[in-house]
Amino acid sequence: MGFRSIFDVPDVRAEFEKAGINTHFIPFIWKYVIKNPNCEWDEIPDLPSAAYSLLRSKFKTFTSSVDSVINSNDGVTTKLLVKLQNGAFVEAVIMRYDTRLGKYGGKPRPGGPRSTLCISSQVGCKMGCKFCATGSMGFKNNLSSGEIVEQLVHASCLSQIRNVVFMGMGEPLNNYSAVVEAVRAMSGAPFQLSPRRITVSTENLTYKHPVQSNLL
Repeated sequence: MGFRSIFDVPDVRAEFEKAGINTHFIPFIWKYVIKNPNCEWDEIPDLPSAAYSLLRSKFKTFTSSVDSVINSNDGVTTKLLVKLQNGAFVEAVIMRYDTRLGKYGGKPRPGGPRSTLCISSQVGCKMGCKFCATGSMGFKNNLSSGEIVEQLVHASCLSQIRNVVFMGMGEPLNNYSAVVEAVRAMSGAPFQLSPRRITVSTENLTYKHPVQSNLL
């Protein structure tokens, strides 16, 4: 078995608890890795000595990498081709828009530039939707919660992400546990995305508020 992602929530929490390391260090580690994506474990300050040996032996800062970045001609969208540890690829797309465009009640709209990230939850998909290119691939494998969260981290290096939509490759509810753990991570420290800004889209339904739809 290869190294696991530090963003794989259940695994890192379980390993920390097993080693007797306080799990409150996990968001601190994530924050450091997000700001210093090329860091080594020993560079993270103020961790218990046991944490360093655990991180070195079982986890990687990233198990995925950005293989290519393609920007649209108008600069509105950016597509990231993300290579996973097993050699497979998934796509994540940054979509930018300005909420001030147009008018509301005869007045300029409030707000400003926003970025939404469309992320994948599986390699391929077994649902077979005729309109979807991913459906023609068939199902390959589920992503771990860490591989899902890493898409957000990669995209955040290019744009400040305000919203996340599970509308990329895969059927999110066929990878339920990993998607739930990823949403929990994204809505907690250090990401702090509001649950109302995380949308899980399935073959038949779209959950606009994960808490109300019992995803969490």
